[in-house]
Amino acid sequence: LSRASGADAVLRYRKRDPFDSIAVRVLRRPYRASRRLVSRYLETLSPLGADTAYRVPRFHLSDTDRRRGDERLADAGLGDSPLLVVAPGAVWETKRWPADRFAGVVGEAAARWDLRPVAIGASVERDLAETVVSAVPGAWNAAGLLSLGESASVIARGRLYVGNDSGPTHIARAVGTPTVAVFGPTDPGQFSFEGHELVYTDLPCSACSFYGGRRCREGHWDCMRSVRSADVLGAMERLLEDRET
Repeated sequence: LSRASGADAVLRYRKRDPFDSIAVRVLRRPYRASRRLVSRYLETLSPLGADTAYRVPRFHLSDTDRRRGDERLADAGLGDSPLLVVAPGAVWETKRWPADRFAGVVGEAAARWDLRPVAIGASVERDLAETVVSAVPGAWNAAGLLSLGESASVIARGRLYVGNDSGPTHIARAVGTPTVAVFGPTDPGQFSFEGHELVYTDLPCSACSFYGGRRCREGHWDCMRSVRSADVLGAMERLLEDRET
């Protein structure tokens, strides 16, 4: 597309060093990002004299998105409720924390901190979301029902957010909602979790891929199975305590 644009000059970012691809895909070595992904994007602008100092990503909600998000919550009977927003899905199966553990954490957190769970995600994740929140009275399975802007608005209304390495999780950080991010086969070193909580067991075989995959190439999926419910609940508790102080 950039070649076809007819532009006199084209600036491109280097997502990763070519040797990284060889190491991960051919030599099957764990991947460790040399710097944050945002910095790689920003450095593309340096030939223009732009300030390329690291910035925390921000998701800017429109007034329409905020209004529609509020309306959807009100229609679900959650207009004034303290929300626990959860996104149990991810494009790749290996990036999804087991649904039964997710469900257990959601139920425990809802009871312990009087939170109303709202599950978000794509329409193909609706059954997964139902598994995670269906046992909690008053929970809302909104997977597949919200636009991107409405989802971001609901996330912004959350008292707390929990999700895997996925788009909604990065949106949660970008709208400033206290976020618990569960990582496994991908390297969290690409991102900043300052002010949020990362749950990652950092096994010798992880991170084994750039984006995740349909199956664990080692056959055990320990990077996600080793994440304990107590680890996620502890991360949630720390964020809630920080907000109260």
